[in-house]
Amino acid sequence: MSGKEEIISAMEQFEKLQEKYLPKVDRKLVIDLFLRLREEPDVKPMYTVETFVDEGGDPEEIRKEVMRMTGMTPQMHDRATHIVAQHKLDYELLKQIQDHPKVKEVTGTYMGSMASIGASHESTTQASRKESQSRNY
Repeated sequence: MSGKEEIISAMEQFEKLQEKYLPKVDRKLVIDLFLRLREEPDVKPMYTVETFVDEGGDPEEIRKEVMRMTGMTPQMHDRATHIVAQHKLDYELLKQIQDHPKVKEVTGTYMGSMASIGASHESTTQASRKESQSRNY
């Protein structure tokens, strides 16, 4: 192999593992988080995390659950189906968020020490969120 094939193979392996363990999480968020955690393993980076959930939940209960998980008060949009909160993030918290039964999708933006920009993402369908499994490199 020239290197290209090995890199493509490694990327495909990563995609399979991400789909297995974090299927509801935007791939770009996973990559960004893991790169930052690899560079500074003892520092939890700050993100604006946007979570899309099923309709019908009690907004006050959702707010309390987010505060319990993150320690931060979330913004609620779209009849409490789009939740936005700025907080420190690591794999364990990201997994806990995505494993919640009402969660449909999780995305986010690295914020460093900046103030939150608020909601900036829209929900996508499962098919369009994932990258095609058959690519031409």
